[in-house]
Amino acid sequence: MDTNRDCGCASAFPRIEALVDGMLDPIDCAQVRGHCDRCESCSAELDIVETLTHRFRAALAEPPPPGVRETIFANLNIPTDFRTPQ
Repeated sequence: MDTNRDCGCASAFPRIEALVDGMLDPIDCAQVRGHCDRCESCSAELDIVETLTHRFRAALAEPPPPGVRETIFANLNIPTDFRTPQ
């Protein structure tokens, strides 16, 4: 077997994030999912991207606690008063 031969990873791997984000058309989606079903390394990458994406989206679903924005801006020395000068 030729170990230098690409089994489709070069095409599928860069499209995994787009797949998880729902940015692929149905044909591309089926191609990438089909490849991931047959390829252990791409399947593992798909699992990682799906897990991180779902956790990130869940974290963003909750509003931040009061004062978080001001605390972050203060730590970055960014003013929080965005009123236009008179």
